[in-house]
Amino acid sequence: MRNKKIIISIFTLCILLLFGFMRWDHLESESSADLKYKYDRWTGQKWVEFYPPLAFSSNSMEFPLIYIDEIDTNDMNNYLAKHALSGELVNKWIERTKFTDGYLGLLLLNIIVTLYSCFKIWMKRRNQR
Repeated sequence: MRNKKIIISIFTLCILLLFGFMRWDHLESESSADLKYKYDRWTGQKWVEFYPPLAFSSNSMEFPLIYIDEIDTNDMNNYLAKHALSGELVNKWIERTKFTDGYLGLLLLNIIVTLYSCFKIWMKRRNQR
């Protein structure tokens, strides 16, 4: 099989894209319409997206839930202050960023190998004419 490298790189590209789509599990919660919970399958960490009720934009604030499963909007400031001072929030963000950067690096490398392999095949066929 002459085009083994292209087949393997396309196969791994499909697997990487599948892993990317399956990373987040959006959880249902009835606690508040302003809070949306999601679970990062790669790091095993639960995150919450907070949409301020009086904000004029759809931007959210996102932070990890440490030692709890849900949070109330009234307790949010105390929770963030406590875990920000201890450095736990930063550690969770760093861990998430490392996984994301590693994934994007693998994905980019795989795309480059796939395009390079396709280019080599195209040049070889072009020179055979």
